[in-house]
Amino acid sequence: MKKFCLALIFALICTPAIAKTIEVEALGEFSTANPPEKFSVKIVNDVAVNESITVPKGTILTGKIKVTDPKNLKRNATFTFVPLTYTNTDGTTGKVKRNYFGKYTKPLDKGELAKSAALTVGNHFVKGLSMGVRTVEGVVKNEEDNRFKSGAKALYESSPVSYLEKGNDIVIKQNEHFYLNFKSDEE
Repeated sequence: MKKFCLALIFALICTPAIAKTIEVEALGEFSTANPPEKFSVKIVNDVAVNESITVPKGTILTGKIKVTDPKNLKRNATFTFVPLTYTNTDGTTGKVKRNYFGKYTKPLDKGELAKSAALTVGNHFVKGLSMGVRTVEGVVKNEEDNRFKSGAKALYESSPVSYLEKGNDIVIKQNEHFYLNFKSDEE
């Protein structure tokens, strides 16, 4: 395991660039409205740093959080995780020698993306059709326990008027999985 630690430190110091989206698990509660000073995450899957070095799943990264608050036009809050230390699965710890940062990201919903593209491409008529489809989806899903209210809410959220609202804060529960898109400050 000492060889792994030395290899990880060497990779973090000498690797020219790392840009990788990594699935992690939150080891505590987190909200962008009131972020903690330090936050820890556990790597969910093995991560290949390069051809010869792999960081094993279960490695814990502890770091600081930089939050961008939600803004108008429905721009949600986001955050960047800057790892400072790591703890291997055998309990050994070390400092992260390079300045890496992981920007919060969600997995891409390909079905929703394809539906949005199909309904919003083209002229104004297709845009109106998009709002109609979203209204019907709201009625069918019935998330408000009232089909009329659910449809009206879905219609409002798909209309341009809804973009006047402020975005939402991110709330992550303990043991929840999310993604961090890691890069180094040299990129």
